[in-house]
Amino acid sequence: MTLIRQVFSDLFKEIGWIILYGFLAAMTIMTFILIGLSYKHVSGQNSAINRFVKNNVYMVQIKSCELNTQQTAVSDDSMSSYAEPPGEPQQNGADAFIEYFENEFSSEGVLGSYVSIPYSGNGFSNLIIYVGKYADLTRFSRPAGKSTVIAVSTDRKDMVGETIQLSTEKFTIDAAVPDNMDIYHPYYYAPAGSLELENTLYVFTDSYALINKLFPQASGDALLERLIAVNPTEQELIELRGILYRTTGMYAGIQSVSSYLASVEASGTRTHQTYLLFYISSSIALIGAMLLNMTRALNFMIPAYSIHYLFGASGKYVFMRMHLFTVGYNIIPFVGILTIMSKNMLLSFGNISILTLALLAITLTITTIKYRQFRINFSQGLRRE
Repeated sequence: MTLIRQVFSDLFKEIGWIILYGFLAAMTIMTFILIGLSYKHVSGQNSAINRFVKNNVYMVQIKSCELNTQQTAVSDDSMSSYAEPPGEPQQNGADAFIEYFENEFSSEGVLGSYVSIPYSGNGFSNLIIYVGKYADLTRFSRPAGKSTVIAVSTDRKDMVGETIQLSTEKFTIDAAVPDNMDIYHPYYYAPAGSLELENTLYVFTDSYALINKLFPQASGDALLERLIAVNPTEQELIELRGILYRTTGMYAGIQSVSSYLASVEASGTRTHQTYLLFYISSSIALIGAMLLNMTRALNFMIPAYSIHYLFGASGKYVFMRMHLFTVGYNIIPFVGILTIMSKNMLLSFGNISILTLALLAITLTITTIKYRQFRINFSQGLRRE
């Protein structure tokens, strides 16, 4: 009890600095945590972008408009040729549309797409369908030789191996997606851990006919909204524009992902990374100031420790007094960080454990360094006497 009273007395002498330090430290450490989460988001998005650029992915932008068949072809530096699709729109082109997409979504084709929709079947809340080449651009690797794979989000991995009913057919859940599974499209990004990726059923398939049968609500316009072509030839792009125009009357503008990213780079990932670099540098400077302030506080208490040590206190006792003082010095920022994390839905056993271990590691390191200096200075002082 004597040790605790002395520690409380030491802390009371520094109460003003402790309150100021506690407020600044809580803000600084929480900023650092949020920066880490933001950097994880940017890093994941950057990884997805690299996959798309490396695979020479083209975005297909569908537009409902009437084209003048006499109009001259238009070209643009950032867009593929807008050549006029041959022929007139067909009134009954459903069969041709299905046949074309069944071929191009297959393993030999170049097209891909994904659909994310609310889904309440089999106890899930979300359904994400990857069709064709899009399935090869995710963080999930399909088993070789299997054209259709049913998977679940990590939080439902206990269902792997179970059988579920989809429409009139039964399927076995083959696997769980990795923990870092995300969704990327040049117009949209959902990082790993997003709520929309929890309790989710995934379907990876090369069969457009299967999707049309199982999920007809996801087989039409929904697929066209996220349509991509992977490493296509110019002839394949012309064929794509032609079939869309002849069967649906819609026009397809096509742009490579690398060209699109170049046009929005100023407000894109690189700008975000620059901001992160500034925030990280600022946080490092503030954390350095925090450590120096704790060192200053211990230096202020050294005379009291020296007197106590001179009158018979053991080295272990003095060390514990110093360590408890540094721990108490950080109680306010610790409680403040827990409060902020709770408000931001980041409070979990894992995060609390990491924060506690970090606090103990920092305070123990500083205490050890200052205690060694204390012993050296005390010994030198006795020799001079």
